[in-house]
Amino acid sequence: MTTATGSSGHGWWPYVLPYLAFLATVELTGRLGDLAPVGLLLKPAVPGLLILHYARRGAYPELRGRALEPGLRGLDVLFGVALAGLWMAPYCFVEAIRPDAAPFDPGQLGPDAVVAVLALRMLGFGLVTPFLEEIFIRGFVMREAEVFRSRGDFRSVPLARFTLASFVTTVVVFTIGHVPWEWWVAVPWVALTNLWFYWRKDLLAVVTVHAATNASILLAAIVFGDAYTGSTATPISLWTFV
Repeated sequence: MTTATGSSGHGWWPYVLPYLAFLATVELTGRLGDLAPVGLLLKPAVPGLLILHYARRGAYPELRGRALEPGLRGLDVLFGVALAGLWMAPYCFVEAIRPDAAPFDPGQLGPDAVVAVLALRMLGFGLVTPFLEEIFIRGFVMREAEVFRSRGDFRSVPLARFTLASFVTTVVVFTIGHVPWEWWVAVPWVALTNLWFYWRKDLLAVVTVHAATNASILLAAIVFGDAYTGSTATPISLWTFV
């Protein structure tokens, strides 16, 4: 089937498959026991290679043809850094909502491999994850929500067009894609980045915001690690958020 956009088929796979592959690798590595560190490579590699494969085939026109706009791109980065604070602050200052979750261990492969572990984590957390989530959430889910009932082609929907249905759907899908203890901050994070997306109308802008948030969280963990206590007597490891 050829649509009004000139594209054939439903066009879902380049947007959906990398996200599903990421979820599958997370589930798989959670079951590997002592081999779980393999996930450091698998989690960025599998969806990242799928994104590269589809990108080489021209599957993401939303990521092409935009000017660099260094000033605006700098604002994207600053906004992402601020949102990193929003993501961590509630848990630092409100002990009641802190998760009972094991922090990320940068020394999991031994002291000689810490730099390699952190590099792989930055690759996955700071680069691949922002691309795969934004391609899926803002590139696909936000637009598919508008045409799902009519069985239309999501690619015919302009990027960053506000409707209440697409806004709510995006918030819900993004939030349930995270573990429940993160929902406190996932909801305001995705709502605020939706508003940013409506203003910028550029998928790469929200990828940049997302990457800046994740990279800032990882850098904060590297700098402060287990030493940060927030406003409570009980310390919290910033590695929990990585």
